[in-house]
This record gives sequence, C-alpha cells and structure tokens, in this order.
Amino acid sequence: MGEPCATSVLGVQRIGRLIAFIAGVYHERQLIIAVERMDNLLRRGSLPRLSVILVVEGSPSYAMRALESVQNQDLYDMQIVVACRNAAPGVRHSLDVAAGRDIHIDLIDVDDPSSGACLREGFAASRGAHIIAMSADEWFAPHAFLAMLDVACETSADIVFPSVSLDRYDTHRERHSRMLDAQSIALADDGDRASGLAKLVESGLVCQHSGVMYERSLFELCLQHAESYRAIAFLAPALSHAERVFGCAEACFHTAAPSVADSFDPTMFSRLSDDAKALEELCVPFDAIDDDNHLKLACQRFYYGRLVACIENLCLSPHGVSSIERTARLRDMLNDVRTRQMAVALKGERRGLGLLFGPIANVKPMRCVMYAHLAAFLNRTGARIA
Repeated sequence: MGEPCATSVLGVQRIGRLIAFIAGVYHERQLIIAVERMDNLLRRGSLPRLSVILVVEGSPSYAMRALESVQNQDLYDMQIVVACRNAAPGVRHSLDVAAGRDIHIDLIDVDDPSSGACLREGFAASRGAHIIAMSADEWFAPHAFLAMLDVACETSADIVFPSVSLDRYDTHRERHSRMLDAQSIALADDGDRASGLAKLVESGLVCQHSGVMYERSLFELCLQHAESYRAIAFLAPALSHAERVFGCAEACFHTAAPSVADSFDPTMFSRLSDDAKALEELCVPFDAIDDDNHLKLACQRFYYGRLVACIENLCLSPHGVSSIERTARLRDMLNDVRTRQMAVALKGERRGLGLLFGPIANVKPMRCVMYAHLAAFLNRTGARIA
C-alpha cells in the first residue's frame, strides 16, 4: 500500500511544479505582451527622426523588395508609411503580414484616384521630422538613411540628395546601371548657390524627387505648390526655399532608368516643356550672379539631352506613329522657342553633343530620323561618337 502512495505523492508534486511553471510562463508572456503594446503606443505617439512614404499602386512585382530595403536600414527611430491604392490581393496580403510583424509600419489604403493622392495621404499619416518618398519599384542600399541623417545633422541641411543608380534590366535579367553622383552637390550660401545648382542640373539629380530627404515643412510646401507631381515641378519649391542643400555620396538609391525606345510616349515633349519652364523659374534669382553663364549653359545642355530622348522615343519606338505625323511632331519640337534658344546657346559646344545636334540646330526632321537610328546602331556596337 505504501508504494502507490509514494508514487502518487511524487506525481502530485511533479504536476504541481509543472502547473506553477506553466503559470509563470503564462504570466511572463502576458507581461511581455503588455510591455510590447505599451511600447507600440508610445512609438506611434512619438515623433521619429524620419518617415518614409512608400507608394504602392497596382501589383508591382518589387513592392516587398522596396519595403525590405527600408526595414533593413540600421535606423530604429523611423516610421514607414505604406500608401496602397488598387493593390493586387497578393501584394496587399504580403504588406498586411509585414505590417503585423513590424510596429514601425503604418499601412493605409487610398481611394482617391487623383494624381499625388498617395503622397498627400501618406504625408498626412507621417510624423517624422524628415520625409523620404519612394515608389514600389525603387529601393535603398544598406546604411543609406543613417548616412543622409548624418549629413543633415552635420550641415543643418534642409534637403539631402543620395547618389542615384539608374537601373535597367536586359532580356537576360542582367542589371545595367548608370550612377548620378551626389558627391559635389552643395548649395549652402548665395555665393555658391548658382554653381551648386549648375552641378545639380548637370548631374541629372535635379530630376530626382523620389528618394530625396526633405525637411518636413519643405515636403509639405512641395505638396501645396506643385501643380503636378513631376520631378522638377515638384522639387522646385523646396529648392527655392531651402537654405542649405547637400549631397550624400555614401547613400545609394536605386530607381528604374527611364525607358526611351520601348513604347511611344505622346506626352514626353510636353513634360519636357513643363520641366524646362520650372527650371527657368528656379534659376531666375541667380541670373545676376551667374557671371560665366555656367548655370544657363547647364540648363541648355539639360534641355538638349531631354530633347534627344524625345526624338529617340518618337523615331525608335515600335508601333509609334505614321511618317507624316512623325515629321509633323519633329517639326514642332525643332521649331519650339526653347529649342531655338538652346541651339544658339550651345552652338560653340557642338563637337561634344553627338550626332543629333546638327540636324536639330538646322531644323532637319528627316536627318533627325536618320541620325537617331545611326546613333542607336553605334551605341549597340559600342562605337564612340565624337
């Protein structure tokens, strides 16, 4: 009779210890959950150093890569606002899962179909002292945020430009990149603002509004004053009111290279006209101090490069337009007032401007077509063009 009793007592003791252990684990888990919830509430009511607005529209295949590139930055004091509009169910589910696991993510749905609605609502949900906006097909290299914040802290910069990698993929899915280096960008006082703006134009970064770090009030100013959410028109108000603008070469932002010959874009030249107008208005205050016309020439070279892209898009795109319409469009481009001004301003630099400058300056539409195809052939074969 004694053995069963001893066994029973031993079993009861073991069961008691097990119950106590389970109860302790349960209460500890409840405590951890309560602390996490309190921490979550405190964070959502705090003002982080940086808010990143990620715009996800439709069913982008790289949305999670963009989000992970932000999550993997070595910056804890950060808010991620994901603004979704018409997101595919699979993309939306992946974002839901990510938001459930990361308290830094605020996921919002946008129903407004107007241009820029995702940026506006994303900004309304943001709390950071600095703002970065980006699309789902773009991504940041590691350590970019800390590098940009360090520059902003050390220089009191209102705007910080990262270096930009323009990426395209060939038919074999190999990536080809062209870098826009932010190393020399510095607009700190009136003395060097003209030269700094000229470098910003020459580097191509003046077209880059995505991936740029703005001081909060400047980003709000861009949202209020920009008639459209195109690059220069969006960025111009911030550049006009910013006291200090710097580049951060250590930070790298990857974005898709603009496609010129994949499909015909009938609005491409009108967008160039809008950008040229915004750039002219931005440069007006510096006319008096631009003694060597460095800024004006930089703007004219910018216009020429974009005009060449418009001509290549018109002439090289498959399933484009008829030859009659193509000639009419080319004539309109070549006879435009800004094109004529550019031809006069760059006449002395024509040797370094490639094959198309001559036909553009002399208003020869058919030669533009022929030289566009010739330049494309030489580029494919790797030949150098003087």
